[in-house]
Parts: sequence; structure tokens; C-alpha cells
Amino acid sequence: MPKAEQSGRLRIGDEWNAISLLARTQTNPLKALAELVENSLDARAGAVEIVRGRRAGRLFLSIGDDGEGVPSDAEGRPDFRRVATHVCDSIKRHLEERDGIHGEFGIGLLGFWSLGEELRLASRGLDSRGWEMVMKRNDPRYRVRPVKGRITWQGTEVLISGLLRATSHV
Repeated sequence: MPKAEQSGRLRIGDEWNAISLLARTQTNPLKALAELVENSLDARAGAVEIVRGRRAGRLFLSIGDDGEGVPSDAEGRPDFRRVATHVCDSIKRHLEERDGIHGEFGIGLLGFWSLGEELRLASRGLDSRGWEMVMKRNDPRYRVRPVKGRITWQGTEVLISGLLRATSHV
């Protein structure tokens, strides 16, 4: 005998597996770089600087901007916790005024997996102290820690190190 009809909402059973799958869909290094630049533009940056270089024998890619930076949490620090725990729920999607805003899906940052092994996202708090969030490719954890000294620039810097072979030619 058939059971009574059922309905409900779809849910993610394994969040890390879903995040990994989303990150792996971001396979084009140029598209990943474009997503990071779009984040700068969405933060109303007037200037964006992209640098590919070598530090301590390792290739890196840096995207820095003079935009609004990462929005602050209740303590006045960049709210990296929200950035890391709201994949697929971009704060930009909820804005009333979206004129000139590009991102809305909350997955652009995951594109770093197609660029390199480690991402450092740095921004300053309301007291000008610097903070950074560190994420590693294929690792479900993130770390937030203070940056030594005060940050003199406004905006955000993304530093991707351990560049992958495909990225080293971008």
C-alpha cells in the first residue's frame, strides 16, 4: 500500500561535499581571477592592482583594491566568519540597491581552488588594525588572525600562494 504523499524542502546532506563540488566547478583560472576583481568592483573600488610574483621561491598572485573592505562585525573587525560560513548566500543578493553590483551567488571566492593552494584575504577593522582569513585548497577549515601592525591602505587584499601549474602562466 502506498504511503501518504510527502513534500518538503531540499537540503544539503553533506555541506563540505557540496562546497567542494562548487569549488571544483570553478575550473577556469581567468574566470576565478575575474570573480575576485568583480568582488573589488562590488566593494566600490576605484583602483584594483593585480600582481603575479615570486616570494621565498613560491609564485603568488595578489589582488588588492581601495574599496570598502570586508564589512565589519559587532566588534568592528572584518566579518570573515560570515564570509566563510555563508557560501552560496552572498550579502550582495540582499541589497536593495544593486546598481553596479556584479556578484550575488557567494561562490566567487571558492574559485581560488583553480588558482593556488592557499588564500589569504586581508582587510582592516574600524580601528585600522589588520585582520586576515586564511583558507587552504581542499580543507574545510578557515582561520582568522590579526595581521602584524596597522594596515595603512583601505580596501582588501587577496593573496593566493602555491600557484597551480595552470595559473603560473596566467
